[in-house]
Amino acid sequence: MNGPRPGWGFAAGTFGELVQGQIDDIPFLITLPIAWGTRATFVATDGDVLEVWPSHRKKALQAAELALDAWHKPHGGVLVVQSTLPVGKGMASSSADIVASIRAVGAFYGQRLSPGQIAQWAAQVEPTDGIMYPNVVAFNPLTGQLLERFGPMPPALILGVLGHGRINTEDHHRHRMPYRADHQQRLKEALKIARLGIEQRDVGLLGKAGRISAEVAYEREPDAALLAFLELAARDDLGVIIGHSGTVRGLLLPSPSPYGVLRKLEQRLWGLNAGPVHRLALGHKVIGPMSGQGARSGVPSLGLPSGSLTH
Repeated sequence: MNGPRPGWGFAAGTFGELVQGQIDDIPFLITLPIAWGTRATFVATDGDVLEVWPSHRKKALQAAELALDAWHKPHGGVLVVQSTLPVGKGMASSSADIVASIRAVGAFYGQRLSPGQIAQWAAQVEPTDGIMYPNVVAFNPLTGQLLERFGPMPPALILGVLGHGRINTEDHHRHRMPYRADHQQRLKEALKIARLGIEQRDVGLLGKAGRISAEVAYEREPDAALLAFLELAARDDLGVIIGHSGTVRGLLLPSPSPYGVLRKLEQRLWGLNAGPVHRLALGHKVIGPMSGQGARSGVPSLGLPSGSLTH
């Protein structure tokens, strides 16, 4: 006899944050979802023990337990987490684990979930990205509060490097320094430019907002590798996006861009010796439904569409 159909959930990751900081004592970030992400599946079992595979995905486990408690369901079950997102790079790997797991449990029990509810639970586990919302949003990572919906990203490309080492997001938020008044003023300007960039579908404006935010991040925490990247981008006045609590750094370009230009920039990025160079597509509908039931039908792929990623 067939067993219960597993519930599955998917959550997109990010490539850093377009803008991140603090304005008037309110922490915020602007999330740009990418097609890399996490898929989780959940099925209930007899007993009261919730197992997670791999076993080190403790935050996914904690998120699933929050959902089960909220819906007054027993904790017996198996949660399986699969992800294409590297850990500790600023690509929202933990947030994606958390959101995908909540969606998987909800799908199994037929619970309807709003992004706002997911955000509140996710923020209880750790500082979170706004990846539970579609498109580009401004988001408070500490409270899970949606601050502003910007809208869909125009077609764009990120040429990026993942960087070396790992950064613990929770430690970063716990020990971050206050933002000076001049930094907050520049971040206000970056926020305005980003808003205008989405409204006008102008990737150049979005890249300018990202560059302002990256420069503020460098001034607050000088880093030789980040400086080398910013100098590379400045050679051609290119827009950037970085992981403010991670190691990823990318050039933000309109799509399509001339092949020769892309190859030249990729070669320069390889010269930074910051790891493999990746090409990611933004602003195209590449992700399907976010949750459902069954092992196969309707489950979004963990890979990217053909041609959207190169090494």
